[in-house]
Amino acid sequence: MKLKLNTGKNFIITALLIILLVMEYSCEKFEGGQTIPSYISVDSFHLVANPLLELGVPTQNISDVWVYVDDQMIGAFELPAERIPVLSEGLHKLTLIAGIKYNGMSGTRGPYPFYEPAIDTTFMLILDSIVKVNPTITYYNTTYAAWYEDYEDGTISLEPSEESDTIMELYTFDTVHPVYGDACGTAFLDSVQNLLEVATYQEGVSGIELPKTSAPVFLEMEYNVNYSLVVGLFVIINEDDPPIRHPIVVLNPTDGEWKKIYINLTPAVSYYFNADYFNVFFRVDRTSIIDTAIIKLDNLKLIANEDPK
Repeated sequence: MKLKLNTGKNFIITALLIILLVMEYSCEKFEGGQTIPSYISVDSFHLVANPLLELGVPTQNISDVWVYVDDQMIGAFELPAERIPVLSEGLHKLTLIAGIKYNGMSGTRGPYPFYEPAIDTTFMLILDSIVKVNPTITYYNTTYAAWYEDYEDGTISLEPSEESDTIMELYTFDTVHPVYGDACGTAFLDSVQNLLEVATYQEGVSGIELPKTSAPVFLEMEYNVNYSLVVGLFVIINEDDPPIRHPIVVLNPTDGEWKKIYINLTPAVSYYFNADYFNVFFRVDRTSIIDTAIIKLDNLKLIANEDPK
């Protein structure tokens, strides 16, 4: 059965609802004596290395700013945010929190739990004027790397699984790159080698211990791929049993460009609360007619903010 919609009537009803919502929002936004806002402009965040931590080059892909004035939330705004309205003037406490796209998805945005907010307790808001802010942030002191790989020591900590018919190799750049250094990890798949699966296997260690009390766990990574790349976790419930393969995200080809992503592992790690260990894995199944699939990885950081229990 097909439903026939009265589009004209529905359009009028929808328009009226939108107008009512805007009027309600406006009344709430401008209630009180002040009706002309002050404005804040935030172009981007500047991430600097925390000298207390070993996390390598401080690269970032911050997409949003979460704004608080006097600890009251103003809103979340996509960067660059050139005109953020605030119904206050004079000296106030301004808090700016860096926001990201979880798993690279626009629909799953939120504050990044490992970056300290930028706080100014004597920020001057000027009525009907725009004040530009260039916040500098760093990682919390409590952040730690459960596993880290930047390929700068000449070794590779990603080992092939039993299913893999190729390996991750060290690719050395012709000149030192300011972000990617001397080298990156690279894998090639062709008509002979069709499956890459590498994981954070380490000799003498069953896996990585991670906090399982809903504490945030993220994998930061930079990648340059011409083929779909699966990133996930091997979950080790019992060392005598085969690990559980738990895919998290599929990364699309990057058209020859390097990209940075923040992969949220928290739900998976919390779900497997009874697991003893975890290992991060990367997998490519070459099935198309592309002559060679090329996978490049660098600046891999598996991070959490409390010691594993």
